Amino acid sequence: MWVGLSREPTREIIEQALARHASGARVWWGDLADPTFDAEIALSIDPNPSEFPFVINGWVVGGQESHQYELGLRLAGELCVMLDCSTICDGSHHGPTKSPYWSIIWQRGVPFLADDCGTLFADYSDGLSLEERQQLGPVKILHPIRMDPWPFDFSAPSPSTAAAPSPRASAAARGAAPRA
Repeated sequence: MWVGLSREPTREIIEQALARHASGARVWWGDLADPTFDAEIALSIDPNPSEFPFVINGWVVGGQESHQYELGLRLAGELCVMLDCSTICDGSHHGPTKSPYWSIIWQRGVPFLADDCGTLFADYSDGLSLEERQQLGPVKILHPIRMDPWPFDFSAPSPSTAAAPSPRASAAARGAAPRA
């Protein structure tokens, strides 16, 4: 899970946004490899030299890994409104093809499908020459998309449901709203 922001977030704001969508989850700020790690969500805030200079990198663990995509969407939408800024998150389940370059950009609470292929946001690395870096552009906003909110259960899975995802989880993984 990752969320890029055009405005710097605080840990407190991020935790408030997470609490709305993963209320029982414990948050860890730091490295998953830390031997004292004891949480369901690990987070860090990292720099990015693009129009989204702050990136929240998150890892959902403890049997909740299948919720990473949906939680990233919700966190990006929530932080867009809370911080009054543009945000970007993984949109690979919402694009017309299977590609890691589909993103969702949130502006004023509205989601847009975007393409981050060949961009400073997605393709920057420390080893790029100045010329290569200058060839990378901004993320391309394509069109608004509709996202219907649906119930989201971040509770720990029971042993009987851990093996098979629920219809809602399967729909969320495809980026579609489940049938009622």
